[in-house]
Formats: sequence, C-alpha cells, structure tokens
Amino acid sequence: MSSLWALIPVYQGAATVAEVVRGVQRVTGLPVVVVDDGSTDGSGDRAEKAGAVVLRHRVNLGKGAALQTGFAFAEKRGAHAVMTLDADSQHDPTDAPALLTAHEAQPGALIIGVRDFAAMPGRNRFGNSFSTWWISLYARRPHKDTQSGYRIYPRALYTGARLRTRRFDTETELLLHAAKLHIPLVEVPIRTVYTATRQPTHFRPFGDAMRILRLVVSSPWLRP
Repeated sequence: MSSLWALIPVYQGAATVAEVVRGVQRVTGLPVVVVDDGSTDGSGDRAEKAGAVVLRHRVNLGKGAALQTGFAFAEKRGAHAVMTLDADSQHDPTDAPALLTAHEAQPGALIIGVRDFAAMPGRNRFGNSFSTWWISLYARRPHKDTQSGYRIYPRALYTGARLRTRRFDTETELLLHAAKLHIPLVEVPIRTVYTATRQPTHFRPFGDAMRILRLVVSSPWLRP
C-alpha cells in the first residue's frame, strides 16, 4: 500500500481529467484516486481508463464532500498524507515534485502550492488577495494563497478535523483546523495557469463566497 495518494475531485471534467491523472502518474508515480462528484459527462470513466481508482457520488454533493470521500479512502488504506489537485488543468502535475520535496522535509506540515497573483486576471487577483488577507487574519497566521487547492494534507489534519462543510468552503475550513491543531504551514511556489483550455469553474462567486465568509467569521469556534 502506498503511504501517499494523489486525490483529484472532479465534476463535469471529462475534457481534462484523464490528462491530469496521467500527468500525476507520470511525474510522481503516486497512485491516484479520483472522486467523481455526480458528473454526467463520463468524467469518472475517463479517469478510470487513465489508471485512477474512481469513487463515485450518485449526485453532486460539492467539492468538500468529494475531498472527504477521498480522505476516508486514503485513511482506510493507511496513507500518511494526501496530495490534492484540481481536475481542470489549473494545477500542473510538473509542480508536484516541489510539493513532495517540501513534504519529505516536513512530513507533518500542511503543504500549499502558492500561485503568483500578479499573473492572474484582475478579478481573480482581487478576490484571491482579499480572501487570503481575511482568512490569514482569522487563522492568526499569514498565508500567501488560501484559495489554492494544490496541497499535501498530513494524516493528522484530514483525520483530526471534524469538518462541517461540504462545498468550496471545506478547503478554508481545513486551513482553520490546521491552525487550531498547530499543524505547521509550508508554502511553495507553483505555476499560475489561466488559459482558454481550462474547464469552466464551478465556483459560484456569490453563494460560495458567502459560505466562506460565514465560516471565517465563525472561526473562533474552531479554536480550543
């Protein structure tokens, strides 16, 4: 059994998920688990043909729910860490070795791939900058990129955090739990990918932003 798995949540990502799976396998040699979160476009089948273990939700439950399904799978297989990345080609598999090197140096830390905000479109740059400042304030430690989903979670975090979210706010909740559990934070630079070939985002600017805002404002309740 592998002690580290790559986890890719996917929803309607048939155009890109197989390429991402193959890229991760080629660059890292890690086993890959894809959680198909109720896709109707054959995403899970394409990921399976590319060599991933595929877990399926019958209906769309949200990115956070997909992450939790993947974490439970990894925990049952004795994994000591899980590397997460998106299925839409936003995260370049060739950046994975940088995260893995940081993980090897500090296996108990939360590793986050940090993008260059200056290379983002204006709207994305503002939103990411503001949320990073806001979440850092409430987490009581500085972050450089709180919205990046390219991460390595140590086992202590994904088994020790009792998550109450199920959508895009789950990644923020995990940051707050990491601070609560005093899990070290390590950030490494990664490429910033915004291209026409990327799958459309499923992030809903108002609804998901409000979920994150409510979570952050209530974050003192996450503290001991």
